[in-house]
Amino acid sequence: YEVCGRKIQETASIFYAHSVVENFYKHYGERARQAANNENIDWKAVSHALRAAFQVREILTTKNIIFPLKDAEYLKRVKDGKLDYQKEVAPKLDNLMDEVEELSLNSDLPMKVNKKYWDNFIVEQIRAYYNIYI
Repeated sequence: YEVCGRKIQETASIFYAHSVVENFYKHYGERARQAANNENIDWKAVSHALRAAFQVREILTTKNIIFPLKDAEYLKRVKDGKLDYQKEVAPKLDNLMDEVEELSLNSDLPMKVNKKYWDNFIVEQIRAYYNIYI
């Protein structure tokens, strides 16, 4: 059997299965309590997740990406831990992930990147920058 990603053999005792699930619940519950209190949040990782979602949304909606990102100031505030995780950041990330998923389902972008095209593009840009012609 598998419970919350933890595998438990069919022959395991009820005591063992209970301890596995209880241990998972205790640790998960602690992380949830810490997040609710804005404690032990990896703000850098959260800001990276948001940045990636913002970038994917921009690519899916405009087929382009512009730097610096228009959400750069918000991302800096997240990275610095200046926002409430439960009230401001988590809902924003959840909504953004839902939006990106919906956009990706309706996108007309190709499923795979044309690597050969982009490899050649990069080589040509480097050659032009360094004035290298073969």
